[in-house]
Amino acid sequence: MDDVTKSLNVTLVHTLTDGHCFLHAVALQLNETQNTMQAYEFLMKAIKTESRTNKNQYTNSIDEDSGRLDLLVHKYLHNKIFDHAAGDLIPQITFNALQKTIHIYSERDGGIWKTIVQPKITRQIYKSPLLVHLKDYHYSALINEKNASISKTSSSR
Repeated sequence: MDDVTKSLNVTLVHTLTDGHCFLHAVALQLNETQNTMQAYEFLMKAIKTESRTNKNQYTNSIDEDSGRLDLLVHKYLHNKIFDHAAGDLIPQITFNALQKTIHIYSERDGGIWKTIVQPKITRQIYKSPLLVHLKDYHYSALINEKNASISKTSSSR
């Protein structure tokens, strides 16, 4: 992973292991790129709104009815239960809600795999995507070198 972080000029910032590591990794990115002070709470609201507004898009993906999707998203957001069908959709729901592209660098099978996830409809073009790292079912943030010391402080709260 060191080669990737050097080539991207980023620092790996570990996130809390509380069931919302993905949200924490994205929130750190929002803090860096948008100076959003309550990024975590903002993400919670954005995911809830997006999943309800476009629930047909997501229910078709996981073969669940819309009421069940609402329940599963609620379980993820409020109980931090992510090991169900809706948990797999949370990244896509998040990127659609934020209208941002994300690059996920996954360490698995002895290598590093890059997955690019884009929102369904992009309203604006962003200069740089959000970057996260995934290893052993845990997400961490990949933060621009110049902002890494600030983000490390905020991730330990």
